[in-house]
Amino acid sequence: MTKLSKDNQTDLAKKRFRLILKDGVNIGVDKMRVELPQWFDEKLFLRGQKCFNTNFYSIFLAGFIGLVAVLSIPTILDVLILTNKSSNPYAAYKRYTETIKHVLKWYHYDIHNIKSKSRKSLSIVSGFHCAAAKTSFNAGLGIRVNQKDMVLTQFGFIGLVLLKYKNLAIQISEDDEMALVHFWRTIGYLLGIKDEFNLCNGSLEEVRSLCAEIMSEVYVPSLENPPPEFNNMVGYLIEGLKPISPLNDFESFMKFMWRVCDLPERKLTNTRSQITYNTQTFIITVLLTKWWLVWFFRPVMNFQIKMAIWLNESFPLFAAFKFGTKVFCMNSISNVINKKDN
Repeated sequence: MTKLSKDNQTDLAKKRFRLILKDGVNIGVDKMRVELPQWFDEKLFLRGQKCFNTNFYSIFLAGFIGLVAVLSIPTILDVLILTNKSSNPYAAYKRYTETIKHVLKWYHYDIHNIKSKSRKSLSIVSGFHCAAAKTSFNAGLGIRVNQKDMVLTQFGFIGLVLLKYKNLAIQISEDDEMALVHFWRTIGYLLGIKDEFNLCNGSLEEVRSLCAEIMSEVYVPSLENPPPEFNNMVGYLIEGLKPISPLNDFESFMKFMWRVCDLPERKLTNTRSQITYNTQTFIITVLLTKWWLVWFFRPVMNFQIKMAIWLNESFPLFAAFKFGTKVFCMNSISNVINKKDN
């Protein structure tokens, strides 16, 4: 295959970007697909899963930032507000801890077996998308959860990994990047994204160029001039995930996010936020970057976030302290579902 020049890659990215924005807005997502696509490469997919687990902390952080960025897209935010599933800290806790569980299942379990936890999770998420699309249409919002919105959401999981891996201290080779791109192309396909719109369809550099186009033309303007409800929804998300990331607060997280995304610097108004921001920056720029430290601290940080997620799922004491004993009911239902999956 002839390798495209940088200019040609940029031109192709612009062309695909226009296609996504113009045509993708009028096409809904396909129903959950059962069969894997002909282009599926198991070796690449498994390497993508392995790369995630090697960089668990940093890629998890990239996804967290991506999740916040997605809230700046008005058409997506409208659906989230309409469905009322993240309109307060507890609702956000329920929604986003479930999101984390789903994504981790995709990264950890067999994609071939239609009865695996990964496939059952994809089926559940696909059902959520269909229900949200129907609710939005009935509410007069038109075609929502469309191909464009799905691609912009797909960006939230992979875009920053490809564009800002240095800012996030992600240790990754080109082969690893290709594997992660293939992983998310497959997940997108199974969730109903058509190949012509799929963000991860194409060579590594074509996908990176498209991500750069989406970042500069969609996310940067949206983050600099977000919808009116953006700050509230981000605040609910951050408060909702305090049981997993207790030190995060709105100001420090947004300043760190702006730094990662190379946006104009945000000011902090209190000492606590400054300490939290300095700590997160130190972790990324020193502990996970300096070669004489990273060999020790990358596994430590990976373990720390894995343990926080596991504790919240198995013994949600911090969540119960914050939101009340109703979280035990929520986790009991989730555990029953997980047992059925087994």
